[in-house]
Formats: sequence, structure tokens, C-alpha cells
Amino acid sequence: MMKMTRIALLAATLAGFSFAAQAANVEAAPSPSQDPLVQHLKLSNDQVKKIEDLHQKLEDSVSKIPMTGVKDGALIDMFQSGKWNESVVKNQLAAFSKVEEQARYYRVKYYFDVSQVLTPEQRKQIKTDMANALSE
Repeated sequence: MMKMTRIALLAATLAGFSFAAQAANVEAAPSPSQDPLVQHLKLSNDQVKKIEDLHQKLEDSVSKIPMTGVKDGALIDMFQSGKWNESVVKNQLAAFSKVEEQARYYRVKYYFDVSQVLTPEQRKQIKTDMANALSE
């Protein structure tokens, strides 16, 4: 029974670490050359190049997010000790949240910058597409 409890706790801890890692994952923003919207919106080569540059900037920014406060193994050590440590848990969760918040900020900035590259007609097409998707 104790072994199962440790496995469950370890899995929960690893899930926390994976959330922090996912926050830094820029794969949620597809590479412009692979994005079907490029064809759908009939983006020019210049627009694609600008979007690719913005995507690279996103990747660079996210990779530079400081992992300050995230301590490898801090939660695992607490679980293994069998003693609840309120400050360790709060500090680690706050550190994870800060990393996720910064990654979300860079993603929102990326999408805003991409929207500035689009023509008014392309922005209108996106609004129409979104309205159609929401009505389905």
C-alpha cells in the first residue's frame, strides 16, 4: 500500500513539473510554413517571413524564461520524507505559475504581433471564420 501511495505522489509531482514544461512549449503556435491558415488567408511571402520571424522571437523569449524558484526535486523530497511542508509547496506552485504566466504573455504578444501583419481583409476573414466555428 505504501508503495502505491509513493507512486501516486510521484506521479502527481511529475504532473506538476510537466505543467511547467508545457508552459514553455511553443509548439502550440504552429510554424507558419506548416500552418493551414497561410493558404487559407493567402498570405504573401513577405507576411510569411514576418510571421516566421515573430515565431522565432516567441521561441527565443520562451526559452529565456527564468526558472527562478523552481527547485528540482523539492516536491519529490517532501513526498519521500512523508512530511508536509507548506512553504515548499507554496513556493514551488508559485514558481510554476510564474513560468506559465510568462509563457502565456509571450504567446499573447505573438498572436497580437501576427494580427498586425495581416491586412484588414485577412483580419475580417479570421473574424468570419471564428464566428462560423463558434456557431457550429
